[in-house]
Amino acid sequence: MEWNNRSEVWAHFIMAVCGGFFGGYAIFGRMAVFGSAQTANLIELVGDILGRNLTDASLRLGALLLYAAAMVIFVVLRKKTPLNLKYLAIAVDAAAAAATAAMPEQMDPVLALYPVFFAMSFQWCVFKGAEGYACSTIFSTNNLKQTVLSFTEYFMVREDDEEERTKKLKKGRFFGETILFFHASVAAAFLALHVMGLSAVWLVMLPLFAGLVITELQEGVIREWMARLVMKKKKIA
Repeated sequence: MEWNNRSEVWAHFIMAVCGGFFGGYAIFGRMAVFGSAQTANLIELVGDILGRNLTDASLRLGALLLYAAAMVIFVVLRKKTPLNLKYLAIAVDAAAAAATAAMPEQMDPVLALYPVFFAMSFQWCVFKGAEGYACSTIFSTNNLKQTVLSFTEYFMVREDDEEERTKKLKKGRFFGETILFFHASVAAAFLALHVMGLSAVWLVMLPLFAGLVITELQEGVIREWMARLVMKKKKIA
């Protein structure tokens, strides 16, 4: 049980690294378009509509629809299929990296980040947190809020209430560490873009592979599938 809990936490941190890299890549490599969230996109969409820039409005509407579509697909798959969606989320992220790498540098940045909008939305739905905490791996606003609130409450709790202080400290550390992993990866994306250009997006495959390994250690789906395949071959033989 302890291993499962720790592996869940490390899977969460690794996916935060992936989210941070995609976020940094989008901001630094694609003209400050943040492909992991919709707040800025919706604000720009309203501006484009009011400014009668229908081309840009259409592109931003497409990004919104892709973001929402990933959520719909997640719910349908979770309710209607036995699939382990952690594996699928990692595969979707890898496909998004490959698709984004193929986008020309001169392409409209919103259009170029369509794969990222979809993948980050799906990742957000699948990797929702760990240790009972709802914690995003694709952006930091609520994580910052929870970190600040938890540490503030930790210092305000009476010293003799050790259980409550421990609880607040644990929560603050979890959200704070998520922020650190996320933004360390943002820094890595910044440096990689300066060295490799837009092809730097391929580097996200490293944490994705690590995420796949730890997910397999935790879930054992691939091992189970291989064992069934071997048993089936033995029966045929």
